[in-house]
Amino acid sequence: MRNRILRHIVFWVCIYLFDVFLFGFDSERYGLFFKIVLLEMPGLMILAYFIMYWAIPKFLERRYVEMSAGMLSVFLACSFGVHILFILVSYYPENIGLWDVSKILIRGFYLFANAAIAVIIKLTLLWYNNQRRVMDMESTRLESELKSLREQINPHFLFNTLNNLYGLVERSPAKAKDMIAGLSRILHFMLHESNQVAVSMNEEIETIKDYITLEKVRYDEGLSVAFNIAPECAHLRIAPLMLFPFIENSFKHGASETIGSAWINIDLSVYRGTFIFKVENSKYRKLMPSSNGQGIGLANTRRRLELVYGADHSLQVLDSPDAYLVILKIKLARLKATDGIEHEVQVPHR
Repeated sequence: MRNRILRHIVFWVCIYLFDVFLFGFDSERYGLFFKIVLLEMPGLMILAYFIMYWAIPKFLERRYVEMSAGMLSVFLACSFGVHILFILVSYYPENIGLWDVSKILIRGFYLFANAAIAVIIKLTLLWYNNQRRVMDMESTRLESELKSLREQINPHFLFNTLNNLYGLVERSPAKAKDMIAGLSRILHFMLHESNQVAVSMNEEIETIKDYITLEKVRYDEGLSVAFNIAPECAHLRIAPLMLFPFIENSFKHGASETIGSAWINIDLSVYRGTFIFKVENSKYRKLMPSSNGQGIGLANTRRRLELVYGADHSLQVLDSPDAYLVILKIKLARLKATDGIEHEVQVPHR
C-alpha cells in the first residue's frame, strides 16, 4: 500500500510539472502557471479517480446509463468547481461571470484531457495484469496436465512389464531375475528423473537400452534390434520419457504380435537443424486394422509433444502391411543445452 500511494504521488507531481512546463513555457508570467495548475489539480484528481474506480467498473458491469449519468455529473461539478476557484483568485484575464458556460467547458475539457492520461495508464495496467493472470492460469493448467501425463506413463509401462514377468517366472527364473534388475533401473529413472523439466539425451537413451535388454530376455533369438545413435545427439536435452513410449509400443504391438522372427530398427540423428527420431518395427499381417498408435501411452505422448514442443515438432505415423514406422522431428534449438539446463519452452506454443 505504501508503494502504491508513493507511485500515485509521483505520478501527480509529474503531471503537475508537465502542465506547468507545457502551458507556461513561452509565457512571460511563467511563475503564475505554478499557481494556476495547482488550482486545477484537485478537480483533475477527483475526475480521474472517479473514472478509474467508479465509471470503469460500471462500464464493465454494462451499467451504461448509471455510468453516463455519473460521469456527466462529476465532469460538470469538477469543471464548475475549478471555474469558481479561478474567479475567486482572479486568474481570469477579464471579468468572467459565474455561469460563463464556455469557460466552464474549457476548464472541464482540460481536466478530462489530463485525467485521460491517468485513465489510459490504469486501463493499460488492468489489461497487463489480466493478461498475466490468464497466462499464469493457463501455464498452471498446462503444467498440471503435463504432470498428469507423465505420471500416467509409469503405471502403463509397469502394467505391461509385470504381465511379461508373470509368464516368465515359472518358465525361466534366471531370466525373470534379469528382467527385475532391468525394471529396477528403469523405475529409478522414472521416479527420480522424470519430474525434471528436461534430461540429457544420454539418460533417455540409457533408459531405452535398459528397456530393450529387458524385453530381449523373453524373446531369445527371435528378435533383432538395431539401435543407431548419431554422436551429435549426446549434447541434446529432451523432456523425460518422451521417446520411451514409442519404443515400448514397437515391442507391444510389433515384436510381440509378429509370427517368426521380429525386428525393430531405432535411429536417432540430426539433420539440418532438426533432431530426428525413427523407430520401425515388423508387424504381423492381419485383417483387422493395426492398433499401433492408439494406446494410452502413445496418446499421452502425442499430447505431451503438443504441450511441450508445439509447432516446433512434427510426428509422422506410417502404417504399411509389413511394418510400422514412427518419425518424430524436433527443432534442434529446442533441444540444445544452455548452461547445462534446457527448459521446455514455456507453454503454450501452439
